[in-house]
Amino acid sequence: MRFFSTTNYDDFKFMYGNRPVRKGTLAKVIRSIEQEGQLNEIEVNPTKEQGKWVIVDGQHRFTACRQLGIPVEVKVHKKDFTLRDLITTNTVRKNWSLSDVIKSYAELGLPHYVKLHDVYTDLHQRHNVSAMVVAKLAQGTLSESSAAKSKSNIWSASWEWVTNEDEVRAAIEDCARFKAVHPNCMTDIFVMCMHRLVIKEEKFNTSRLLNQAIKYPEKFILSNRKHDTLRMIEELYNWRKVQQNRLYIDLNL
Repeated sequence: MRFFSTTNYDDFKFMYGNRPVRKGTLAKVIRSIEQEGQLNEIEVNPTKEQGKWVIVDGQHRFTACRQLGIPVEVKVHKKDFTLRDLITTNTVRKNWSLSDVIKSYAELGLPHYVKLHDVYTDLHQRHNVSAMVVAKLAQGTLSESSAAKSKSNIWSASWEWVTNEDEVRAAIEDCARFKAVHPNCMTDIFVMCMHRLVIKEEKFNTSRLLNQAIKYPEKFILSNRKHDTLRMIEELYNWRKVQQNRLYIDLNL
């Protein structure tokens, strides 16, 4: 590896498909560099593209130095990194958010990730739903896998969309109605529990649960556990209802 320092900012470019520079992160990096200097070099590929160094690590550091008008400290790799190498490295480090990983795999043209990215982007803009919620609905399960080639390991390039897209969108729209009761209700646990109830429980009626939640908002309590969420839904659904109208939910749903 070799190192150099420069203020020729136009000699650099970001790798296509890399995560975007975020304002909040950039502001923190600028403050850090102002106080302590650039503690870590940006990293570039040894092979230039169209006469420019390709940044593979340190986009925020580079942007901060450019805005501050100070030299950028650079480390040149021994071999070229591809976008796939970059995703894999940052997935292992967990430096990227799930949405970063989905976007970059979509940039590589992997069809399941392209679909997931498009659907997630739309639903996130309209309902502020997380990438994990959409991904779990697309898989039809709360379970995850860390196996390298598993179809349910979204951090690897092997993840696959399993369920029907219309079902995913319908589940999100259904749950979004509950934001009138609790603005932060779009958790993966609540959404998945509701989705399973709609599919598995013939007598379950989402509108009835929503009416109950509006009447008794103090009983609409979110949990990060599946069983607790199902118990809450069962109790709220049946609250002040006569015996013959009650719905009993299988907690192993």
